Order: sequence, then C-alpha cells, then structure tokens
Amino acid sequence: MADSISKQAAEYWDENREKSNDPGFWMAHPLCREAINRRVTGSPDEWPLDWFRRVHAGEPFLRAVSFGCGLGAFERSAARCGLALEIDAFDISARSLEQARETARLEGHRCIAYRIGDFDDPRLRFQRYDVAFFHASLHHVSELERLFRRLAFTLKPNGAIYFDEFVGPSRDRWSEEKLAFAQNLLDLLPPEAKVRDKLVAPIQADDPSEAVRSQEIPEFFHRFFDPVAWRPYGGQIVDLLFPCLTAQWLRSPAGHQTVLALLAIEDGELERDPALSHHVVAYGRLKPATGRWVWRRKAAAS
Repeated sequence: MADSISKQAAEYWDENREKSNDPGFWMAHPLCREAINRRVTGSPDEWPLDWFRRVHAGEPFLRAVSFGCGLGAFERSAARCGLALEIDAFDISARSLEQARETARLEGHRCIAYRIGDFDDPRLRFQRYDVAFFHASLHHVSELERLFRRLAFTLKPNGAIYFDEFVGPSRDRWSEEKLAFAQNLLDLLPPEAKVRDKLVAPIQADDPSEAVRSQEIPEFFHRFFDPVAWRPYGGQIVDLLFPCLTAQWLRSPAGHQTVLALLAIEDGELERDPALSHHVVAYGRLKPATGRWVWRRKAAAS
C-alpha cells in the first residue's frame, strides 16, 4: 500500500512541482502571511524560520536532514539564515530535485545536497543528524510509525525536529459537520466574491498522499519528542474559504476587509481552543532512549 502511494505521489509531484508557488494559496495573501507570522513569532514582520533561528538556534546546527524538499525553497531559506552548516534534502520527485539543484547552484548554496528518497521508507545512517526539518511535507507521510522510528535512529542524542505543517483532519476524516462553520461564513459573502458556493475538503484528489494521516502528527511528535515550542497558526477558516473566492475580489478593498474579519474570527477560535488550528509550527528535542523503547514496544504490541 505504502509503495503504491509513494509511486503515485512521485508521479503527481513530478507533474505538479510548481504547485507550491501558487499565488492563490491562502498563505501567499499578505494579510494571511502577516497573521501567520504574528501567531508564530509575535510579529507580523518576522517569518517563522527567522524566529526559530533567532530564538531556538543560537548556533547553527552542524548537519540537518530535510524530508519532502520539493523545489527546495525551504532549504535555501535555511541556508540563507545560517540555520545549518550542511543539509541533506530528500524528495521522491526526480524532476523537482533537478529544479531544486539548479536553483541552489545559481544562488550559490553549496551546503545543500539533494537526493532521491522516500520518507515512508527513509534509509538513513545511525546518529548522523542534529536536526530534521519538515516543511509542508510531514502530512504526506503514510508510514508515520516507521518514519519516527527512523528519526530516533538517525538523530544524535537530544537531536531536534522542526516542522511547519498541516495537522488538520486526515483525508478520510472530513464531514459536512467539520465544514459547517466555514460554509456558514461563505454563505454570507456576496455572489461577486465567489467562484463557487459550496465548500469542499482541502484534499487534492489525485495526490493519494495529501493529508493521508495529518491529524495523527501531533501524537507522534509528542510520543518521540519533548516539545520546546508548539505554535498553532490557524487556517481552519481561511484555508477552506480561499479556493471558493476570486483572486480579483480578494485583492479588492472589500476583499481585504473580509479577510481581516475572517482572520479575527480565527484568532478568537485559536484563543478559545488552539487545537482547532489546522496548521502549526513545532520544535522539539528527541526523548531519551528509554522513552523511545517504550513506544517501540507499544507499537509492536498493537
């Protein structure tokens, strides 16, 4: 099953490698970006990776591994801010890796090595890395048990994990009830704002890895790592609504006012219950070996 998902995902991302640059994506909207930055870092002007470097990584990590690197934007950002001296970056899409290598070469980033690799079955050396990075990739992992065991194997003692991820409902866990609140908000918007009137779950149907086990990510993080930072940043409303709204209207004064209002509603929800967030930035340190052994025994018995 996992091999089939990996093969289909590789084919999908080979053909759709520019998807991460989609300007219609909610995180690319300037007001949403300011809200994300503020919710993670406390400032609308500081990006999460810069905050992580400033607050949690006073010295660069010596060697990092990055899974699901795609076109390599995250690794180049990590190199620019001096987050790690060496980065091994893996992805299942060969065409994405070709583009990532070329862009890194043109920008002069010699510390990044891009390689083919499947995060559902990663082949890694014992205690090689100081930190593991996931940027919008962990929610594509179908074999979370295997991946986190391999992380415990390949990270050095007290090694770290940093991720920026979708942790909302897994692809088979959506329901009308989970869409109801956002649908009610969509119903209030004027017809000229919308390209469609009905919400759909934020799942890419032709990518079988999309959000395959996303809602289980927090459990695995807390099983294997001691949390240092857990920063939910929302998306449970705007991420659902944006695909239904026209780009022109979103750029208009009325659109901007509406986005501000939606973000304020999200802020209220996050204050009431942070677990409602569909996205989170997290940083943790690997638990002692005894804790990992207990988890392995439990996983084997289940």
